[in-house]
Amino acid sequence: MGDYSLSELFTYYILQLMINSLVLSYVSWEIVDQIREGFFSNFLVKPMDYQHYWFTINLSGKVLEGLLIFAVVGGMSFVLFPYVFLPSQFLSVVYFFIALVLGLVLAFEFDFFIGLIAFWLVQVRAFKYMLQYIIFFFAGAVLPLDLFPGVLRTFADWLPFQYLAFFPIQIFMGKEENPLGGFFIALCWIIGLYLFSRFVLSRGIRKYEAVGY
Repeated sequence: MGDYSLSELFTYYILQLMINSLVLSYVSWEIVDQIREGFFSNFLVKPMDYQHYWFTINLSGKVLEGLLIFAVVGGMSFVLFPYVFLPSQFLSVVYFFIALVLGLVLAFEFDFFIGLIAFWLVQVRAFKYMLQYIIFFFAGAVLPLDLFPGVLRTFADWLPFQYLAFFPIQIFMGKEENPLGGFFIALCWIIGLYLFSRFVLSRGIRKYEAVGY
């Protein structure tokens, strides 16, 4: 399909399954519940940073998930070895793991920001579901972005979601010509989203009203 061989497509979706579990964040579900039910008040009197707290929670969960995912993916790759594409250069593997780390941080920043919307909206879940599917689609989790029609591919290039899945996989398969440039762009998005989330959090705290239990 396109310029992908069978082994490349097979490898793409194995890596995509791994990245969905290892990189993508889901802490916003709990953040939404805490804000909506009033449990967020507990964090206002504790000497901790709310954003950093959730980052450490997310990271600790990903460490355990990562061990399990690598075991499962390793077992699948061993059984289906003839259909697995392996990079020809060790540097591609190193860059791949760097891209995974950047993708993990970027995914958290997106998810944390989505959770903060609960300061303004009571029913956030439908909105979150919609954003989640948009992120999946433009991250390349459904189909490689270079198989998209021209207009959609151009639109996807302007979005940061490709750095969650498509970009790391392209590095692994040696299809990314400028990984260092991609690292820089992903880092800029991380810094920008971090600062924006800090601003939104501060504004949300001013608006917050303790309700629930």
